[in-house]
Amino acid sequence: MRRRPFVGALATSAGSGLLAGYASSRDATPNPTAQPATLKPPRLRKGDTVGLIAPAGPLRRPAELENAKHQAELLGVRLVLGDHIYDRYGYLAGSDAARAEDFNRFARDPQVRAIFSLRGGYGTMRILDAIDYAALTRDPKIVLGFSDLTALLNAITARTGLITFHGPVGISTPSPGAISGIRRAVMSGEPLGTMHVPQIGTLSGGVAHGRLVGGNLSLVAALCGTRYAVPCAGNILVLEEIDEAPYHIDRMLTQLLLSGDLPVVAGIALGNFRNSVAPGDDNLPSLTIDETLRDRLAGLKKPLMSTLLVGHIKDQWTVPLGMPAAFDGDAGTLVIEEPAVS
Repeated sequence: MRRRPFVGALATSAGSGLLAGYASSRDATPNPTAQPATLKPPRLRKGDTVGLIAPAGPLRRPAELENAKHQAELLGVRLVLGDHIYDRYGYLAGSDAARAEDFNRFARDPQVRAIFSLRGGYGTMRILDAIDYAALTRDPKIVLGFSDLTALLNAITARTGLITFHGPVGISTPSPGAISGIRRAVMSGEPLGTMHVPQIGTLSGGVAHGRLVGGNLSLVAALCGTRYAVPCAGNILVLEEIDEAPYHIDRMLTQLLLSGDLPVVAGIALGNFRNSVAPGDDNLPSLTIDETLRDRLAGLKKPLMSTLLVGHIKDQWTVPLGMPAAFDGDAGTLVIEEPAVS
């Protein structure tokens, strides 16, 4: 494994609709003060039913849905579409109420063993108050997605203790690496074990222990100060991003520094920060993304590892949020010693 200078990686965010679903969930627990007991969903088996929802941005092209169907075929599961999968409300996949309704219908259906997301974009955080968290406590099931789904995954885990999965969405190209990652995390029932980053990018060495939280930086920052804020204290914070200029990354990391969230993490594991380049304006000088990450994070003196295969990349890992883990910033390893599913 070749060591190289500290580098960053990738990311994105997603969208939703009307105010109809706001504050409608009696099961939403404001400001949870303690981490619920860990709840593992039953592992996904071939032939199981998987519900596909669009909790953020809308379907843009028919090929996107074909990717989702192909992903299901490769996993050997039966895909069922949400009633509102084709809805559109501007930059959202239908109204807030409709998007939440699709999620809650699958969460309450005992025949549905997993809920996958079509795409990110923007809007998932708009439906957090309308989610039936209690349904997932009564009947734990796999919830998979990334990017804008960061909001939903962390909200579910923080409120119910249910392990959720940061991994490919339906529109992602179902590459062999990505499909293997899903199988390993949610279908094998075996410990994920030791995962090695291809090239070590250590900003601050050392070993960190804690539960995995986080995901897309834009969503982690947007939720800061809300009752759905990602629980950072004592945890390993995973961050990734896409299409954000270095000064945008600077602003979001500074927000998390000023909020007090970053100083209390056990460690930070950086995925990809793809296309994080300065605007093409000679009159606007910029730091590089690597310089920005070093400037904002080095002073924390926390274990920090970069270049995890997490985020907007073809062969991304599927990472269980809420699971105890350890990473070694010097060795470039992430270790999860127990299965994420029951």
